[in-house]
Amino acid sequence: MHMLVETMVHIERPVPQVFAYVSDMERFAEWFPGVVAMAAADALAPGQPGKQYLETVRLPWRGHRQIRLQVKESRSPHFFATEGRLPPLLPRMEIALAEAAPGSCELTWRMFSRNTNPAVRYLLLPMARRVMAARAGAGVQALKRRLEEGTAVPVRSAG
Repeated sequence: MHMLVETMVHIERPVPQVFAYVSDMERFAEWFPGVVAMAAADALAPGQPGKQYLETVRLPWRGHRQIRLQVKESRSPHFFATEGRLPPLLPRMEIALAEAAPGSCELTWRMFSRNTNPAVRYLLLPMARRVMAARAGAGVQALKRRLEEGTAVPVRSAG
């Protein structure tokens, strides 16, 4: 795997509350730029490994595209990962949460490409890095605002 971007943000909300919100991928379009819509593709509970979603994204020079995502890992309340079927990028998103102080946390958001083809690595990934870096920075700041201002609540229980 190749890391495309990593960004961190401090959020004045407890880890379980932040995890409950970010692991409910139907809410992803509320805070992440470039995501036009997100819908559950099965009846599994949000955040459960194996849960699938249909994500509509805005791609540079290609318009809107629908991608199937699957929750690959979910270790409540500290780690959440999805993988998407978007060739040739083959994205993997990871969100890690750590308590910073009582009632607040540090969130680390990472995006990887699972494609190991050298041509993709040298031709596509530099552009993908630029696009994702801008979106990730804006996205985690929007997430922080939504959670701290209370516009993201109520959220489901992480338990």
